[in-house]
Amino acid sequence: MRYGLFIPSSYDSSRSYPLIIRLHGSIDTVSWDLSWYHDPIQSNDPCFVLTPKSLVEGNGWGNSWESRYSPDMQKTLEVIHLLMEEFNINSNRLYIHGASMGGFGVFNVLAKEPGMFAAAFSICGGGDPTTAENVMQTPLWIFHGSIDNIVPVEYSRNIYQAILNAGGRLVRYTEYQGVGHAAWEPAWKEPTLESWLLAHEKGVKHGTPDMVQNLKYKIISNTNVELAWDLSYDNTDPDKYVWYYLLLRDFEIIAEIDNTDSTYMDLNLESSSTYTYSISAINYFFERSKGSVVSVDIP
Repeated sequence: MRYGLFIPSSYDSSRSYPLIIRLHGSIDTVSWDLSWYHDPIQSNDPCFVLTPKSLVEGNGWGNSWESRYSPDMQKTLEVIHLLMEEFNINSNRLYIHGASMGGFGVFNVLAKEPGMFAAAFSICGGGDPTTAENVMQTPLWIFHGSIDNIVPVEYSRNIYQAILNAGGRLVRYTEYQGVGHAAWEPAWKEPTLESWLLAHEKGVKHGTPDMVQNLKYKIISNTNVELAWDLSYDNTDPDKYVWYYLLLRDFEIIAEIDNTDSTYMDLNLESSSTYTYSISAINYFFERSKGSVVSVDIP
């Protein structure tokens, strides 16, 4: 099996290192120049990167609907274990991500190896909703384009909803409106993607962010409400750092809002109705602050 292996130039066998596994899309066996190979990542948190290559079109990494691993996924797992024997790799800091065929591969391994990886992300892939209880044991960020004509967006939406229905909280779903199959383009521009992934280490407990302050509302019309709140700027403590805001209306999630935004417009509401909004701050580790609550009476 062909694979690429990036070894940190500063490798010292007396200390342990994280390992990132990247699963490519169908027939995309090019050796891409990944951000993992460069500073600031390699200077701040040097890591190994494994890029296995599959020549099987469409289903080289298998999927979570299948009961067994595909041959190339089985070989990839064997390579991971061989690398851990040869190098000082931290078993609590294994990470995996993939796009398209690789995204299906991510869900495949998370379903069959619950708890193996410290964190993962999938781009324009998908998983079997019946495997949610296994998948939800790994912190996970899911990406998809809303108009993907290669891998329907429902594949990501359905596994995300199944995780929520199963009580999972270690998951975030980002859907890019008007984006087709190439959801990896906006996903890799997410400013917190690399730092979020590498922040995770199995077995480490974390605290919660502070409550969102000064939540208020403005009734724009009898169908639209604008919510606003104060941003948090605590970047010194990872547990206090706000990764995003989770907004609920009447106890149902309606939005995941970037940490740089302090307003949200809720549209198409029913007139002569009362709504209860709750907003929580979420840190990298999916720990939530207590909800800040406001009740709105629509005339």
